[in-house]
Amino acid sequence: MRQPARYSAIQIALHWGVVVLIVVQLLTGGLMAEYFDALLKAGEDRPIMGNAVWHIVSGILILIFMLTRLALRYSHGAPPPKADSPEWDKLLSKLNHWLFYLVLIAMPLVGLAAYLIPSENLGELHESTAPVLLALIALHLAGVVYHQFIRKDGLIRRMTRPERGVEHVPPARPR
Repeated sequence: MRQPARYSAIQIALHWGVVVLIVVQLLTGGLMAEYFDALLKAGEDRPIMGNAVWHIVSGILILIFMLTRLALRYSHGAPPPKADSPEWDKLLSKLNHWLFYLVLIAMPLVGLAAYLIPSENLGELHESTAPVLLALIALHLAGVVYHQFIRKDGLIRRMTRPERGVEHVPPARPR
């Protein structure tokens, strides 16, 4: 698998898109919980979704974005860990990233299944995964702070500035 120095522009856009969509999920989770309770009580007649629709739409977009990110990770690769990073940092980073993929693909699938069936057990499973996601986000942000302010190794640039192809190499400076 290819190991570019930085992520591609589409990988970066999908990453930040998922960040925004997770914020939408957190803001609309209560609306969805209220709607889901009404749905379970209503039986055959589904109640009107109202603003809870934003939770479902953003969840489906997260699923699409994460599956696309996974495909791009296999087709375009991902930057390797910094060579001088401690082994514990490399392991923790890899584990955190793969758990993100697992949670951010499984959560929308379980949530969608809970809505379509509707299933209280699946709804509870979906909701109970939120603290896991928040813990992964906290760990990820701690890693960003560690690399940016303690190691000062510029690792954050890999997710803020896209990889440049050969055709985008800036001209040499005059001497």
